[in-house]
Amino acid sequence: EDLQNHVLRAVGDAETRFREDSLRILRGVRFAVRYGLEVEPETAQAMVSLAPLMDNLARERVFDELCKLLPLVSAEDLLRWRTVLGAVIPELVPTFDFDQRSPHHAYDLYTHIAHVTAGVPADLTLRWAALLHDVGKIPTFTVDENGRGHFYGHAGVSAEMANHILRRLKAPNKLREQVVTLIDKHMTRLEPQKKSLRRILGKLGEDTVLGLLALQEADMGSKGTGNAEEMDQFPRIREEIRLILEENACLSLKDL
Repeated sequence: EDLQNHVLRAVGDAETRFREDSLRILRGVRFAVRYGLEVEPETAQAMVSLAPLMDNLARERVFDELCKLLPLVSAEDLLRWRTVLGAVIPELVPTFDFDQRSPHHAYDLYTHIAHVTAGVPADLTLRWAALLHDVGKIPTFTVDENGRGHFYGHAGVSAEMANHILRRLKAPNKLREQVVTLIDKHMTRLEPQKKSLRRILGKLGEDTVLGLLALQEADMGSKGTGNAEEMDQFPRIREEIRLILEENACLSLKDL
C-alpha cells in the first residue's frame, strides 16, 4: 500500500532499523530521491535525529552511498536532507544559512551550493566538485568597511578541504585529483578568445576544461540574482573550444 501511495516507511520501528545499520539513513534518502517517494514523518524524523550515528560507519560504505545519491539529487533534495549530508560531510554544516553579504548572491551559501550541484551534469566528478567547491568560503570570509563579504583565496582553500574530505571518505585517487583540480581552478576566468583557451587547453586538457566550464556555468547561474547577461559567454566559449579542437584534429590528420 505504501509503495502504491509513493510512501517510504521503515519496517517496524524506524529508530530500531536505523540503529541496526545507520547506512540505511543515507539509503533511505536515495530511495526517496530515486523513486519520488514521500518519507513517512516518523521515519523522516528518525533519519534526521539519528544521522550522527553514521559517524561510526566505514568511510567506504558512506562514499559508495553518496556516489549513488549525488547524480540523482535536485537542489530541493539537497536542502531537504541537509542534516543527513552534514552528518557525513561536517564541513558543509557551517555553510547552512550562511549569509554571504554579497550583492552577487541572493542565496545563503548552502542554498547556492545545492543549486550548483544540481545544475552541473549528472557526472560523478562534477557533482562532487560542485558540492565541495565553496566549502573554503567559511574560513576565508572577511567583511569590508561597507559590510560587504569577501572570500579571497577560497578556491585554493576549498580544494585543500575537498582533498581532505575525499581522502577521509577513501575516494579513488583519480576522482579525488580531478575534483580537487576543478575546485582549485573554478575561479579561473575563461574568455571566448582562442589564444587564452588554447593555453588552458594545453595546460589542463580537454576533459578538465570542459568540466571546468560546466562547473563555472552552474556556479554563475546559481547566484539567484537573475543576471542573464553573465551567462551569454558560455555558449561562445564552447564554440571557440569546438573550433580549436577541430583545428587540432585537422592538424593531427595532416601530420599522419
